[in-house]
Amino acid sequence: MTALQSLGFFSFSSNVEIGFQNWADVLDNRTLDSFVYSIRIAVLSAFGALLIAFPMSLYLRRTFVGKSLLNSLLRVPLFMPSLVAAFVILNILAYHGVVNEAMLRVGLIREPLRMINDDWGLGVLLIQIWKNFPLQTLVLTAVLANIPADFEAAARNLGAGHLAVFRHVLFPLSLPGLQTGATLVGIGVFGDFAINTIAGPIYPPSLSIRMYLLGYTQQEWGQAGAIGIIIIVASLLYARVLSSALELTARVSQ
Repeated sequence: MTALQSLGFFSFSSNVEIGFQNWADVLDNRTLDSFVYSIRIAVLSAFGALLIAFPMSLYLRRTFVGKSLLNSLLRVPLFMPSLVAAFVILNILAYHGVVNEAMLRVGLIREPLRMINDDWGLGVLLIQIWKNFPLQTLVLTAVLANIPADFEAAARNLGAGHLAVFRHVLFPLSLPGLQTGATLVGIGVFGDFAINTIAGPIYPPSLSIRMYLLGYTQQEWGQAGAIGIIIIVASLLYARVLSSALELTARVSQ
């Protein structure tokens, strides 16, 4: 129905024009800017969260005092709706938020830094990483827990050090979890609406915000449908490219 809507069918407005005019109108520089911004934030969020999640998952394989408490704290962002998470981080990173006021008091900066609604989407990126790294941690922890300890022991008996065990045993066997986490986070961030609405740049808007504006504000439902198809196809291509890249990485590491 979304595809047909982009061709002029199922229009909610009185202006109905069957054909490719909606695609001709929507494929412009504004959509390109929104696409580049959305895919950049999605990829950086997925792999930025992974840089935190992977070491955390390796650490959680151990038994230590306070492990259950740490696991509980890691789950907090998962139970927080995206809109609430955006407001929480907004209070911390805002122009007169906690971070800026603290740096002003100790003399690190002379005037507040703009970390929310900035042109590069830094605020959105930080919120998405904080919101999504616990999911990747849970996925990777489950995958690493299923790797037999005998594999590590055998590698160490053959003279492998910590780095070699990680490169040739733990990392290749954890790639399915890495792929799952990075795919889920990347696609979720790519289509995010709430966090971009609160903390995103004025321009370019994310694809989801552009889709909303075209549909609800400008009543261009056919163009909104075209944006929806772009989001769907790009998400599928992202998952496929990530899968192929990780398969190549697995062969190289082995």
